Amino acid sequence: MPVPLLADVVGAFDGGAESLRVAFLPRYDAGAAVPWLGRAPSRALVAAALPCAVELAAVGLLQSLLTLQLVDGLTRDGPDGRGRASRECRALGAGNVVAGLLGGMGGCGLLGQSLVNLSSGGAARASGIFYVAFVAAALAAGGALLGALPVAALVGLMLAVAKHTFSWSSLRLLGRCRAADAATIVLVSGLTATRGLALAVASGIVATCVRFAYDSANDLYSSHEAALGVRTVDLHGTLFFGSAAAFKDHAAPTDRDRAYARSWRRRWVKRVVVLDFLQCRVCDASAIAAINDAVDAYRDLGLTVVLRHLSRDAALLLRAASARADVVFDERDDDPSYYVAATTPDGLGQPKQGQTVVVEPADEGKGAP
Repeated sequence: MPVPLLADVVGAFDGGAESLRVAFLPRYDAGAAVPWLGRAPSRALVAAALPCAVELAAVGLLQSLLTLQLVDGLTRDGPDGRGRASRECRALGAGNVVAGLLGGMGGCGLLGQSLVNLSSGGAARASGIFYVAFVAAALAAGGALLGALPVAALVGLMLAVAKHTFSWSSLRLLGRCRAADAATIVLVSGLTATRGLALAVASGIVATCVRFAYDSANDLYSSHEAALGVRTVDLHGTLFFGSAAAFKDHAAPTDRDRAYARSWRRRWVKRVVVLDFLQCRVCDASAIAAINDAVDAYRDLGLTVVLRHLSRDAALLLRAASARADVVFDERDDDPSYYVAATTPDGLGQPKQGQTVVVEPADEGKGAP
């Protein structure tokens, strides 16, 4: 009885997985398939199986999501041309759990089988269910004959599938892309051939994240404009933990600001510094801390600091992080809308009395808020 096959059918019906690998058991023996059935697994068994289980789960999840992304690009399936990734992941996990409990093999979305399915005209999700049902009928009716097929006969089929599924155009990109991208491609390809797909995928993700953080940190720049006692610092780029040090250099007080702090004119003439974030996105808690440090540096010199074009989430976090009672925010209709990767304290909705001063656009020409 091919019981694991039924578990794969359940997984395919729930999430519409593009393809599944199944295992055929001529005779199902629960005790042989699941030795620990009826009793709790030992710690030694869990310790031995857990690393392999985590690695297989990570590889299966990544491969299924990559397959889903490719299939969506070819079929424009799902709402707005995107597949339901969460539903696919839940279906994959449920099918693998049930298959494991029944002594079956785990599976995931496979790129080769999915492309063969699409090239044969099976663009709908029902094609995956039909595929599993056809394989189940073939195994139930002629399992002995299929088991007699030599494995060597499948080599040609696998080579043909590899030839059609491999992106040969990616080889031409090695000579055109940047050196960092080419090094990442070579790294992932080499680790896949020598160490396995899990380590290769993890290494590729880490290398890509490091390169992205380095590029984003170097892309931060600013422009300065001064008029009538108001100096505006227009920031451009992405402000996060990697560019926090560069932001401190761009938003640091100038020599004229320090000279103003030592001047007698500070009692009668107000000097304003505007930090404009219209072209700069605040991403995380390190960015919030860097902005707060810059505000404190200006306030210690006696300058009025105005924060302009911050998102509502970033403004709330800055209000919570700032210990000063005179932080000034310039709220406008064209403020960007995005979230910051940091936790907003509960109950922090509106600014406390005396903590925040809102500068209206009509007050700009007065020289000071």
